[in-house]
Amino acid sequence: MSIVEIIQHNEVIYTILDKPPPEPPKTPRYQSELEKQLKEMKIPKQRRTFGYAETPLNPPDNFLKKGEGIGQPIKTSDHKCFVSGNLPPVPKRSEMPKKQEKPKVNFRVLNIKKAIKTKPKPLEPRLVDTRDGHIKKIKGSGEVPEFCLRKDFGQMPAYLVKRNRKIQRELDRIKYAEEHKESLCKLINEQERQALLKDLKHNWQLMQKAFLQLPMLTDTIPKILKKTKMEQELRQLEKDIALVESNPYIYVYD
Repeated sequence: MSIVEIIQHNEVIYTILDKPPPEPPKTPRYQSELEKQLKEMKIPKQRRTFGYAETPLNPPDNFLKKGEGIGQPIKTSDHKCFVSGNLPPVPKRSEMPKKQEKPKVNFRVLNIKKAIKTKPKPLEPRLVDTRDGHIKKIKGSGEVPEFCLRKDFGQMPAYLVKRNRKIQRELDRIKYAEEHKESLCKLINEQERQALLKDLKHNWQLMQKAFLQLPMLTDTIPKILKKTKMEQELRQLEKDIALVESNPYIYVYD
């Protein structure tokens, strides 16, 4: 059993515990110097309201009298006229030119002449198609033939005629080119035929020599393929030689 020795009888538990550490000081808030200057320079405005609850009326003797209203502002100009000695003199009253007198026109006679010369308005043909007197114009109603009496009725439009001429010119050009086209087939002469035959025989001799130099034993696939290929080339050369020898006339296409 432990014994607790109490030395001071006025101790409090809140004083015994350690105090929490103090909070760090806050940094001062940023304040613009320009804002302070603007507040000092700003002129305070009067408080504004929505106005009177009831508009006060002027007394009867305080009515608007003549000349008390707001008139139009007088226009002022900054223009200044500098008078010099070179201006011409002001003409006198006796020197002023007289106004030309207007010629007298007899409008009655003029109107009579115009009325005589004017032509009456042409009457437009109309048609009454009901008993109630309903009137409609004959022109455009379809009762009278109009389009069939035109000069260009039943004729081909100009743009189609132009298009057909263009197509016909193109067809004529193609036909002329086909008729005068040079033949692609060319007959070789005897010298070229003999030279061709000589070259074919020379190629056959070279191929035959290479074929005879092949090994007798063809035990691998590459050897078999090479031999087969050379045999096909030799056969083709023999066919070409026989064809050239048997045909004296040979045509060549470009």
